[in-house]
Amino acid sequence: TSWIMQFIGHGVYEGRAPALLDNLVGALVLAPLFVWIEILFNFGYRPKLEKKLRNSIGKSIKNYKLKKAGK
Repeated sequence: TSWIMQFIGHGVYEGRAPALLDNLVGALVLAPLFVWIEILFNFGYRPKLEKKLRNSIGKSIKNYKLKKAGK
């Protein structure tokens, strides 16, 4: 049912297809892997790696927002 809601939400509110249709491998393999890593991090798995990833992601988001604001 969650996938159905994804299609409805994307169609009604965004007017485009969900990324699931763009990259099936990403949706079926990488997305569950991402969730699994998040669960492991919440249980204390490799805290240095988690910190490094979060810092890198934070920098990427900041750069994206700066570029988007500059348009």
